[in-house]
Order: sequence, then C-alpha cells, then structure tokens
Amino acid sequence: MRLIGLYLLTFILGISFANSVKAGEEVREVPPFSEISLRVSGKLYIRQGDSQKVEISANSSVMDEIITEVRGRALNIRFKSRNLFNTNFDPGKIIITITVPEINSLGVAGSGDIIADKPVTSRIIDLNVSGSGNIFLEELNSERVKAVISGSGDIEINDGKAAQDLSVMISGSGNMKAADYEASNVDIKIAGSGNCNVYSNGNLKARVAGSGSVYYYGNPSIDTSILGSGKVEQR
Repeated sequence: MRLIGLYLLTFILGISFANSVKAGEEVREVPPFSEISLRVSGKLYIRQGDSQKVEISANSSVMDEIITEVRGRALNIRFKSRNLFNTNFDPGKIIITITVPEINSLGVAGSGDIIADKPVTSRIIDLNVSGSGNIFLEELNSERVKAVISGSGDIEINDGKAAQDLSVMISGSGNMKAADYEASNVDIKIAGSGNCNVYSNGNLKARVAGSGSVYYYGNPSIDTSILGSGKVEQR
C-alpha cells in the first residue's frame, strides 16, 4: 500500500513539474520602436516588415518574469530586477521573434543572441555587444554602421550593399566578422585581444593597443598605429 502511495505521489509531482516547465507563447503589445536591447539569455530573431509584432516563447513559469518595455524609441527586453542576483533562477529556453518596420540599433547585454537571417535595411545602424552575446546579420544594407564590442561576444555581418562608413570599437576578446561586407571608409579601434575582419577598397584606419589583430581584404589606403603585440595584415 505504501509502495502504491509512493508511486502515486511521484506521478503527481512529475505532472506538477511538467506543468511548471511547459512552454508558453505570448504576443506582447508595445508602443512603436526602432531600437532593441536584449538583456535576457535567449535567442532573438528579428525581421523587417510593414507591421510590428513581438512574440515570446518560454517556460510558462518564466513568461511573467520577462519585461518588454519601450523607452523613447528603444525596446528593452529584460528580467524583473528581483532575478538579477538570484543564483537559483533558471529561465530555460527563451525564443523571441520580432517583426518591425525600422531598425536603427541592436544591442545585447549578457549572453543572449540577436539573429537577422533576412535582409536588414537602415540608413544608419548601431550594433552593440556587452558580455558574451552575439549579433549575426545575414545581409545588411546601410550607409553608416557603428559596431561596439565590450567583452567576449561577436558581431558578424555576412553580406549586403557596400557601406559608406564602418566604425568598429573592441575592448576585450570579442570579434568583428565582416570580411565579406565592403565599406568605403573603415575606422577600427581595438584595446585587448579582439580580432577584426573587414573589407575595403577605400580608406582603412586602425588603432590597436594590446594583442588584437586586424585582418583586411581589398586594397584600401592604410593608416595604422600599434601599441603592443597586435597586428594589421592584408588577406
């Protein structure tokens, strides 16, 4: 009898646990935005479209802990403050899908990833990674691009219409991967051990302090300054 009761209790607990981690989906209604800041450890897929939509898929017990708030033109996605120092807080798998007409800034703080597997078009765009997160753009069409990496994360641009200006700042061990993304004027600053791969046939200005490296493709005019064991090399 006790054995049957034990099995029954185990079964009930199993159902309760399964319900607590059951995946849920929500569509969040937020004011218009053109900038995105991801501060949760999930994957954010972004696409440009005529209408705006924010969809979240996460464990049902975690859904209410995810804040989506717009300040100015920036959508901030974060956890409630009470979870910041809770070592027992395990958010599990979080997937966010955003469709938005205009994209002017993408930022990751922490270990999340922003992925744009469809073309992104913006006259001016800022890309920021702070921590171990990543930003990946399959195709970027922009006149002016500013990329800032602080930490060990990466920013990668695979393809797109040639930019007029590309500015890259790396502090730490992060990497800028844009060997197939052409820009006329490239300005690079590295402090630390990060690496930068770029493509230009215009002007390249590189400042390296530390052991970082700049690898460039094309035949630009070069202006370099290196302090430490870093290097600037043509590929």
